Amino acid sequence: MKMPGINTSFSRLSDADFETTARHINTSMQGNANFPNPNPSLAIVDAAVTRYSNALVAAKDLGKNSVAEKNESRLALEQVQRLLGLYIMNVSNGSITMLTSSGYPLSKEPGKVYLEAPQNASLTNGVTSGSLVSQVQAVKGGKGYNHQLSTEPPTDATVWQNNLSTTSKYVFTDLLPGKQYWVRVAVSGSRNQLVYSSVVSLFAQ
Repeated sequence: MKMPGINTSFSRLSDADFETTARHINTSMQGNANFPNPNPSLAIVDAAVTRYSNALVAAKDLGKNSVAEKNESRLALEQVQRLLGLYIMNVSNGSITMLTSSGYPLSKEPGKVYLEAPQNASLTNGVTSGSLVSQVQAVKGGKGYNHQLSTEPPTDATVWQNNLSTTSKYVFTDLLPGKQYWVRVAVSGSRNQLVYSSVVSLFAQ
């Protein structure tokens, strides 16, 4: 059986979609305990993402030099992302959980569905005092959702409070008004796949 991998080819993405994907990967890798020594370093990755984002804005005037810089910075960022992807695949050794935590899209195999990390995580106040509404975009192939709550800023040692749900939306109740809470959403799938959203935070009212 072929070992799971990630897709490091971004040529088919539009400029805007490539920027979104690159930023998601950059955010996902920040503080990612699965990959403690990224190569290239995250400073290099961040610099390449920033250069491309700035060039994308400048190229809106369609000036010849601006467009040339945008194209050049995109090629440079794609190269950085490919090198980082090789590092990730080497370290993960086929672990789907580790691969998905990187933010890279998984390579597809016929007949198999790999979970993508939950997108558009949000936390809003509910209709009643002391309630918060957690929601992510529904994940294709997801079997269940775990809306995890922390009462302190999360660290690698955080013990999350688990709240299992069959839907991508969950309402926390009986929270302390005026207190800040942190939430992330874990999505489970077949073959013990487990992927996480980004962490969001809000003060309960």
